[in-house]
Amino acid sequence: MQPTATGIAMWSAWQPDRNLFFNSYFVPRDGGNLVVDPLPLDEQTVGELRDRGGVAWVVVTNRDHERAAADVVKQFGAKLATGGDAPLLSITADRLLQHGETIGGALVIALDGLKTPGEIALYFPDMDRTAIVGDALWGTPAGTLTLMADNKLSDPPRAVLSLRRLLALHPNNLLVGDGAPIFDNAFDVLNACLSGRNDAHVNVINMDQLVFADDPENDPPGYRGTWAEVGFMLGATRLGYAATKLPPGESFCPLHWHTMEEELFIVWDGTPTLRTPRGEVELRSGDIVAFPTNERGAHKLTNKSDAPCTFLMIANDAGDDDVCIYPDSDKVGVPSIRRRLRMTPTLTYYDGEI
Repeated sequence: MQPTATGIAMWSAWQPDRNLFFNSYFVPRDGGNLVVDPLPLDEQTVGELRDRGGVAWVVVTNRDHERAAADVVKQFGAKLATGGDAPLLSITADRLLQHGETIGGALVIALDGLKTPGEIALYFPDMDRTAIVGDALWGTPAGTLTLMADNKLSDPPRAVLSLRRLLALHPNNLLVGDGAPIFDNAFDVLNACLSGRNDAHVNVINMDQLVFADDPENDPPGYRGTWAEVGFMLGATRLGYAATKLPPGESFCPLHWHTMEEELFIVWDGTPTLRTPRGEVELRSGDIVAFPTNERGAHKLTNKSDAPCTFLMIANDAGDDDVCIYPDSDKVGVPSIRRRLRMTPTLTYYDGEI
């Protein structure tokens, strides 16, 4: 097996008729290792897999990548997981993966309009934002991504639009089942692939097409709205776009302001209440509010009404140059060091040094 910078290892087989490699992937995980779309194993690969703790799950991304899955299941006592292509496999799946679920720390992405009806991809946010795809995309020519021929896709425009789900995750690496993987700039390469199509307008999406999700593990009561990524999904690189839905009684973020990111909120529906240093004001559908990069830009939205509200958020992407200030809690967020600290007491230059 060949290690990669992502922590995921791969083994490959050359396909002279297609002039590219077929690839399989080994993903080490504390809760049980994964193998994705396994090719036939030779003795050396079997030995390496055993040395690395064996295989807990075999994940098959689509019907045509079943490959040597049955052999790996048998040799390692592993279980099989797959998506909607489960009825098309020759072996029985132990788990049917749905969009948005996780397996081995990987987010499952269900795709649509491709060659088979149940194609899935996996996304590992903790492994340098790495995605693994089967037949959804081919890494050919090397350094680029392409879809298979349109006559092999069930619905090419739908397939292109479906792949925006990967764009929305802003992947850094994309490991393909066929061809050469993409390292370090997967978002840009995938964006170029999708936006180069003439049959699907990947830069257009309607609010009713967004997928909103919550995060109950991290958001306490009072801050439990749902959120949808928009900018990455549309291939945006200079501005960030997102949308939020707030149920009655919930707020979006504590009171805060940014030093570098200038935000703009557009109320889509409902009547959220905006709190700023000037006081509170009830907003309505169509209101557009700017938040400058100073103390007067501090803001917090709360839904004090008895009906849900939705708003669209736009900001420039300042990255690690930004600092976020939280006046109510005396905190400062510093993205460059991934820390939130107290603003006070103010320290002198030599504090703690002598």
